[in-house]
Amino acid sequence: MLLTSLKLRYKREKSALKSKQELMSKPYSTTNVLGKLFEWAFKVTILTFFSFLVILPFYFMIEQALVDPKFYENPGFSIAWWPFSYEKYLAANREFSGNLGTSLFFSNFKGAIEQGYLQSLVFTAGFAALSVIVRLFFAITLGYALAMKNWKGKNVFFNILLALIVIPEITLISLQYTLVSKAGWLGTKNPFIIVAMIVPFATSIFNAYMYRDSFDAIPNSVKESSMLDGANGFKYFFNIALPMVKATTWTVIILTAIASWNSYTWPALLWDSAPGETAGYYAPINLWLFTTGRHEVAPGQIQIVLSVRMAATLLAVIPMIIVYFILRKRIMAAISRRGSGAKG
Repeated sequence: MLLTSLKLRYKREKSALKSKQELMSKPYSTTNVLGKLFEWAFKVTILTFFSFLVILPFYFMIEQALVDPKFYENPGFSIAWWPFSYEKYLAANREFSGNLGTSLFFSNFKGAIEQGYLQSLVFTAGFAALSVIVRLFFAITLGYALAMKNWKGKNVFFNILLALIVIPEITLISLQYTLVSKAGWLGTKNPFIIVAMIVPFATSIFNAYMYRDSFDAIPNSVKESSMLDGANGFKYFFNIALPMVKATTWTVIILTAIASWNSYTWPALLWDSAPGETAGYYAPINLWLFTTGRHEVAPGQIQIVLSVRMAATLLAVIPMIIVYFILRKRIMAAISRRGSGAKG
């Protein structure tokens, strides 16, 4: 009888403890109608506010790309927040009417393309591809060397590399510029300018560190089995190690390609410093972007046609948007993972 009573008491206490744990694990929510209404209004307000901040730049870019360029050829006009015709705008002002309608001027894209878009697109794509190949080569080889068995001076060398991570790349830009200038790689018509764009940033200690961790994560049993099967040296590296760190490889490829496509500071310094030349016909797309939409309103007086400039901006980001939608799963995995492990 006593044993049965103890068992029932144990079950009641266990059930009460479980219900309290479930109650504590639930998110806080009020049962008050006014409190729930306030909570809902607060969420909607916050989401609307931040959605507006995110969407507004994209709306402005797309809308301005379709605005009549005559608005900005007139120095007295400021901003058109809706795409309509300049003639309708003048007629509405004369007749004191607000009926402007909508007129989409896709000719702005044609004008931007005719100012060297395709050449800059090919140039930037080639530059990004070469940057990925060069940076992958150095990151993989350096990371694999750091992951190998202890060799003399390995720890000292690795600690020096880790210390260099804290130095921002921008602080080295003057030394890098001196290097490419002394090497004679400047000049927009100089084919070696592509080398000047890539060489100073060919290595990445952070990428090498990711590869080092990924190679270290390969189980010793895999290494031992490969050695028993005769896969030593290059055979083990290419056939076993590299396929097992493909997650890190995708991470480096994606991040390097995005950084190369969006780079502006270093290419702008090289092109602006080209001896005796202006920005070349073949230039990175970010430099092409800042040379489009120029309209001469008077001899020696240049004005920027904002609608053509915004059309150029949209053309510049479209390739990366397409790449994102094609590789969005890998991009999100790469950014979140950052090459933290070896999978394959």
